[in-house]
Amino acid sequence: MRKSVLCTSMVAMCLTLVSVPAFTQDNQMGPPKVLSIYREEVKPGKDIAHTQHEIAWSQALKKANYQNSMLAITSVTGPSEAWYLTGYDSFAGFEKNSEMMESNAALHAVNSSFVPRESDYLNEGRQLTARYRPELSYKANINVGEYKYFAVNIIRFRLGEDVDAYYKAINEAREKSGLDTHIAVYAVNSGGPVSTFISMSPIKSMAEWDTPPNAAYQQALKDINWNQMVAKYIASVDSRLFAFSPQMSMPSKAMIAANPGYWNPKPVMAKKTAPAAEGATVPAAKKDAVKK
Repeated sequence: MRKSVLCTSMVAMCLTLVSVPAFTQDNQMGPPKVLSIYREEVKPGKDIAHTQHEIAWSQALKKANYQNSMLAITSVTGPSEAWYLTGYDSFAGFEKNSEMMESNAALHAVNSSFVPRESDYLNEGRQLTARYRPELSYKANINVGEYKYFAVNIIRFRLGEDVDAYYKAINEAREKSGLDTHIAVYAVNSGGPVSTFISMSPIKSMAEWDTPPNAAYQQALKDINWNQMVAKYIASVDSRLFAFSPQMSMPSKAMIAANPGYWNPKPVMAKKTAPAAEGATVPAAKKDAVKK
């Protein structure tokens, strides 16, 4: 899990990007100033077991009275990964959380119990920290609790290029075309290659992808010679889709209020197998289940 809430204890220490509302303060609407991202690469065939492990870990932390909010997302496309997103007002806040995790006996005990089992499910894990860039973002103040997916772009700009100029031109094209989207830009400051930016576009349903491209926006991009800009500024883009995982998350009160049924799902009850009537013939495939 090592969701930044935990990994802080452990460490002790498109090209468009969309809104990641605050995960730590219920009275704050909009992206946090500092975002901690812990990326886990799940072993093939271990997705279900890993999810169960993470749900149990989150529940144990809640019982130990851990207070920070955290959003867990799992990959729909691309490599099998789980990301844990935690927001802070500052890097000092990130550090303070690390110190609290180390000094709190109950939380430390939870982590000590769950961390060793991570190797059963993961190929690797990576901690990143990133700064929010509001001047590069677009209509970023939303309540993420209303959504179910993030379209994520990991963008690497060419060293020395003017990132601000690129986003300024793109945002002007969005404004001109009246594009209905929300965009938060985060610049990775540690844990990844230099000049890396991460994009998270909130999506309520994959049906949104069935909508034809916005013709006005496409024309606005042509007007600013967008293809040439991409060739000049950008080295690579990794485009991904992630689904929110309510049971693995620790959502804020504001997120839960936006869609209570989604963020507080009812547990799925296993169906009981009815005992066979006396003298009835039981198919061989079901005999073991009936005996149990």
